[in-house]
Amino acid sequence: MQEQMSSIYIDQHYGVSGDMLNAALLNMVDKFDLLMERLGLLNIDGYRVEYKLEKRNQIIGGRFIVHTDKNYLTSRNFTEIKNLIFNSSLTEEEKQLSLKIFTRIAEAESIVHGINIENVHFHEVGAIDSIIDIVGFSILVTSLKIKKIYASPFYVGNGKTMSQHGEIPVPAPATVEILKGYPVIGTEENNELTTPTGAAIVTSISKNFGPLPGAIIKKVGIGFGSRKSNFNALRVYLIDEYKEITSYNDETLLVIETTIDDSTSEEVAFLHELLFKHHALDVFVTPVIMKKNRSGFNITVISNPDKLNELIEVIFKNSSTFGVRYYYSLRKSLKRKIININGKYGDIPVKIGYYNNNKIKYSPEYEVCSKISREKGIPLRDIYEDAVITAKKTLDK
Repeated sequence: MQEQMSSIYIDQHYGVSGDMLNAALLNMVDKFDLLMERLGLLNIDGYRVEYKLEKRNQIIGGRFIVHTDKNYLTSRNFTEIKNLIFNSSLTEEEKQLSLKIFTRIAEAESIVHGINIENVHFHEVGAIDSIIDIVGFSILVTSLKIKKIYASPFYVGNGKTMSQHGEIPVPAPATVEILKGYPVIGTEENNELTTPTGAAIVTSISKNFGPLPGAIIKKVGIGFGSRKSNFNALRVYLIDEYKEITSYNDETLLVIETTIDDSTSEEVAFLHELLFKHHALDVFVTPVIMKKNRSGFNITVISNPDKLNELIEVIFKNSSTFGVRYYYSLRKSLKRKIININGKYGDIPVKIGYYNNNKIKYSPEYEVCSKISREKGIPLRDIYEDAVITAKKTLDK
């Protein structure tokens, strides 16, 4: 199934909450019947789930609403919630993810309120709708068999909101605890954009935060929240990363460039060496004339797309630059294999290049040929020519 090889990207620019995440996934893939069947395995009553389409700013998206019977509303401590999930007939994967998310919230609440984690009482989060949000998301995301999960930074509002305990600041104290160590961007929005549940879910499933990676977008799901004062929508992309794509035998590569005029030749040489150690496929340095007629260097790095952050970090830490440029480029390369030949001058590896299954290139290994040339005093070109002739004869047998 193709979805098993896909990743997802969570765009949180308008905030994130449990209901928005569920709505976005259901808007992206039609799994409402599966969700309701799996939720039926929880020993919990007093709720009804509604999924519907809404239009905001002329854009269609999904809404996930849990209607609760007020007679069933109750607070639960962490132990009771764990037992509720453990005693269900959900799969082990669904249980473990649900418990991981609840644990993140419980740990944050225990710090905020200064109590033992097992004694944390969940009011908002312990209510039926929040249990359905967390367990429902766990059911949906595990059903997709996602390879990797990316997310944008968390966007948070400001001001104040009301909780079971009274007035509290925005972002909520529990949200701040959950988001420690993760990228956060503040806004002037006088609303709670990122909820504790939304923060706990995303930090439980993703360790990769930043812009949308180089990818082919397959599907997009939009999930609206309950607040209508702004767009209040979350987008989830189902993607195939560039490194998985092979179209017409073209390869997609990452190209990183930076131009500097205040580094010495020694520093540039050292950076050149480090970049190769960090999996660059190629690095080259071009002399350039920069502003104010200053001499400088344009450093170009070619790599696989998944090495973007690693290589940028190397450049920033080991050069004087304050910024880099990067883009994705297609490459067409020959199919190749290496054979070992035993020619007049000894054993030499030779790389063979194929185009449309025809042999068109023969490239003897330089390091081996140069070593033979130095040891035996034979011109390098003679060693190259003999290796190519021997390789052709070997392959023609």
